[in-house]
Amino acid sequence: MKKVILFLSLCFFGVFISCTSESAKTDVEELNKKADSLSSKLNSPELKTVNAELLKNPNDASLYDKRSRIYQSLKQFNEAINDSKRAIKIDSTKSEFHMTLVDAYFSQNSTRMAKELLEIMEKKFPDNTPTLLKLSEMFFLVRQYQKAIDYANKALKIDENLAKAYYLKGSIYRESGDTAKAISSLETATEQDNKFEDAFYDLGVIYAARKNPIAFEYYDNTLKINPYNANARYARAKLLQDLNKIDEAIKEYENIISKDASCYNCYYNLGAIYLEIKKDNKKALEKFTKAIELNPSYTEAYFARGFTYAKLKDKENAKADYSTCLKIQPNYDAAIQGLNNL
Repeated sequence: MKKVILFLSLCFFGVFISCTSESAKTDVEELNKKADSLSSKLNSPELKTVNAELLKNPNDASLYDKRSRIYQSLKQFNEAINDSKRAIKIDSTKSEFHMTLVDAYFSQNSTRMAKELLEIMEKKFPDNTPTLLKLSEMFFLVRQYQKAIDYANKALKIDENLAKAYYLKGSIYRESGDTAKAISSLETATEQDNKFEDAFYDLGVIYAARKNPIAFEYYDNTLKINPYNANARYARAKLLQDLNKIDEAIKEYENIISKDASCYNCYYNLGAIYLEIKKDNKKALEKFTKAIELNPSYTEAYFARGFTYAKLKDKENAKADYSTCLKIQPNYDAAIQGLNNL
């Protein structure tokens, strides 16, 4: 009798295992079916490729992690979170899988979930510097500067050559008003990594605010690393303008526009140069109009064009621009005064 019961128990256990296995297989197939459908909808070759790999290796955690990052790049955050959780379920020993989930939470603005997971990771992977740096970044974003510095320093105790840790410290010091320490930390970041684009750019911005020509060196280094950095190219042109190197500034702005015709700030600044320095009102009007066409909510451009119309004795158009300016920003004092002066 006992043998019969044992036999039946084993049979039942075998059926249970079989069903569980089939269920898991069905779950994976269903997940991949949805992924294939989304892949077609988003027209993503990367997604199609990883889906095909998952059909062959449905228990490969790294593939789910890879697909999660693809989903994040495609702004499909729920799918990214689901794939990250599946990767962790298959293999919870990889800190990078947890970090992918943290990034997905951040991308979805689920900062509380990200913070909770990072705190778990800090205990689970105490020497993992990306975790500490992410915690530093998170506290920096919520302006808890001392905690942000503490986590950056924790990471540096593990690895004193971490360029990103110095960069974070530089950013924290800069935002909290300690420019000297900001410069020191950002300089160290560039020493640790001479391809650290953001560190070079931020140093340029700090020196440009002081109208110090050394900023050009940092902007030039930024552009050597990434010739397509539009912010650095624009900042360089603006510094030329601020240093009264007008013809060079015009040339730089025109060069930017030739590559990116949507740079409305370039048109606005050119308008200001032609209005105030070149004394060419018609040319200024042309540039301000272009800036407004590209950005119909550009308050300063409406005011500047209204002011230019007023100089050209075109009161009707000046009034229209000042009025539009006040619709966008009701307390714009210069536009109120401009209307009163007409």
